[in-house]
Amino acid sequence: ASTLLRIRDGAPITLGDVAEVELGATPKRGLAADGARPAVVLAVQKAPGTNTLELTGAIDRQLDQAEQTMPAGIVLNRHVMRQSDFIELSIDNLLFVLRDAVFFVAIILVLFLLDIRTTFITLAALPLSLALALLTLWALGLSINVMTLGGLAVAIGGLVDDAIIDVENVHRRLRENAAKLRQDRGLLTKIVFDASNEIRQPMVFATFVIVMVVLPLLLLQGLEGRFFRPLGIAYMVSTLASLLVALTVTPVLCRLLLGNVGHGRERGDGWLVRWLKQRYRPTLRWALARGRGVLITALLATVSALGLSSTYGTSFLPEFNEGTFTVFLMAPPGTSLTESNRLAKGVESRLLEIPGVRGVIRRTGRAERDEHAEPVSSSEVEVTLQPGLDKQQIRRAIDDVLADVPGITTSVGQPIEHRLSHVLSGTPAQIAIVVQGDDLRVLRELARRIETELKSVPGTRDVNANREVMTTSLPVRYRHADLASAGLTPASAAQQVQQAIMGETVAEVREGNRRYAITVRLHPDERQDLESIEELVLRGAGGANVRLRDVADISLERSSNLITRENGRRKAVISCNVAEGANLGQVIASVRERIEPLVNAEGCTVAFGGQFEAQQSASRTILLTGAGVILAMLMLMQSTLGSLRASLLVMVNLPLALIGGILAVYVTESPSLIGNTLALFGLGNTPYQAPVVSIASMVGFVTLFGISARNGILLVRHCLDLLDEGVPFDEAVTRGAD
Repeated sequence: ASTLLRIRDGAPITLGDVAEVELGATPKRGLAADGARPAVVLAVQKAPGTNTLELTGAIDRQLDQAEQTMPAGIVLNRHVMRQSDFIELSIDNLLFVLRDAVFFVAIILVLFLLDIRTTFITLAALPLSLALALLTLWALGLSINVMTLGGLAVAIGGLVDDAIIDVENVHRRLRENAAKLRQDRGLLTKIVFDASNEIRQPMVFATFVIVMVVLPLLLLQGLEGRFFRPLGIAYMVSTLASLLVALTVTPVLCRLLLGNVGHGRERGDGWLVRWLKQRYRPTLRWALARGRGVLITALLATVSALGLSSTYGTSFLPEFNEGTFTVFLMAPPGTSLTESNRLAKGVESRLLEIPGVRGVIRRTGRAERDEHAEPVSSSEVEVTLQPGLDKQQIRRAIDDVLADVPGITTSVGQPIEHRLSHVLSGTPAQIAIVVQGDDLRVLRELARRIETELKSVPGTRDVNANREVMTTSLPVRYRHADLASAGLTPASAAQQVQQAIMGETVAEVREGNRRYAITVRLHPDERQDLESIEELVLRGAGGANVRLRDVADISLERSSNLITRENGRRKAVISCNVAEGANLGQVIASVRERIEPLVNAEGCTVAFGGQFEAQQSASRTILLTGAGVILAMLMLMQSTLGSLRASLLVMVNLPLALIGGILAVYVTESPSLIGNTLALFGLGNTPYQAPVVSIASMVGFVTLFGISARNGILLVRHCLDLLDEGVPFDEAVTRGAD
């Protein structure tokens, strides 16, 4: 304030004589709260390629040090939204899957083989295959993330398949060898070697078929490719690792641990195998005697399953359980920060009262350096849930709170989920409708009509029209002749007006480690109304002073709050989410039916984006590349089996595998199996809720095809080997199936 500006008539004039100099905050662009108390929300973005868990641990250590020096009364909340929690939960789920897989595999092997040694040999393939797969993923530069963990989890059930095939065949050959006379028995090493080799070719080719069917995942593009390529790579790597273990480690363990199989009292098949064979053999003979009827029944079952699947809905990804809801509150454009904060605080307080809510973090507006520019009329609320509670019940309670707040637009999602939607369509919603045209008035009215229409479409929620609306503005239109007379240009005049109203940083003061920006702006009393703005003094190039009203026309008028374009054309974006009990595919079909006639009637164009677009792209890629993979599978099987007819026989089994997969989706996705089945046939009191097939479900069907093809290859190869040994055809089929 004591900085000398000039000396006039012998008296010094300081900065404090012509201006108010004080230490203050920059104009507020946002506010934050934690549990309805004022707070500062700090978001940390990791650099690409950084390990999330390691970075989170390093941040926690720094926060531990900072927490020790905090003033009394300041509380540090670290669990607003942490990706590390999501990753750790995924790792825990993988460990549970691995534990369950080991448990079930152990039980099945013990029941079928009644030998603890074969169980140990087979189970050894699990940790070895996983370890080898993780080392390979590390060598390929891939990290352990949700999708790679998903690929390992999907593959876990099949990692012991090759080992089971090898162990079972070696075990059977050793029992046959032990049943021979002593002088006719072969050497143990040779028996193990021959038993492993005789199933080597079909086992290797069958594994390659499983790997081949996952190839379409590697060809996915865009965000869906970033999602599912790591899953496909992890699945392929772990499957090939299990094959390598079965080719090397498993025969060695068989040689070391199964040396005395069959010696002493011969037990033969276990009681479960004998029980199954006693019932399977008559069933097999009955089916072979009525082959035509069995084939017709299988065909009808396949057609029925496909008919059932036609009632299913579609989605991009299954809904995540992130443990946090993200609630968006959007007040009308032009709402002040104070009023927007008041509205959001009221919602925040009511959200805290919902049972099961652990915490509520709110951001109203955004700081000027935030990566997401948001007006002060928008608020983002993170609602953290207590673990183990019903997420949908809490979401319905959130909807009830939002329904009682008039005059604002709301949207509810989850942190990762809404960021995915933002990447796909630029909006945090699952469905984005982009309407393009040339007339702002037509676009504005059309967006309003579409918003109203969407609210009546069953299955939609959180409808929001990001359309251009009319707001009060204060344009300054310069008169060029008057500007020239005063020695001003439009650019210099506009710059002076901006400096007066918005201010300008002219210097920086340092005090130790702290830095303070010196900002100069006009006193609030001289820029608070239209008359004050008209009296602004501008200085021309020659030193002449002129008031703004003398060189420009200034008046209040209504104008658009924003103008958005895409590919050079003006656009309006209307977004919505999919309601509980509905699905993306069927909602999009209904939306298209309602919206396209409205848009076409006005001569505009419309495009549908968001998760729907990614789901369509991924489905199309999987289906098109899947056709090529099926052809490659047929060629590979022909080289393995040596017969086109035998290869086609294996391929025929693939659509039959769909029956179980379609029924599994129906059972797991139906809210009530009996009630939904009655509703499917037009009975009962509740509407039919379509099961949902996501891209993740399609990945499951892809792996199902691979497993089905492997089983068919091994069965047909065994039958062909028996025919080569001179066994009659009917007996070869019976023994091969047995």
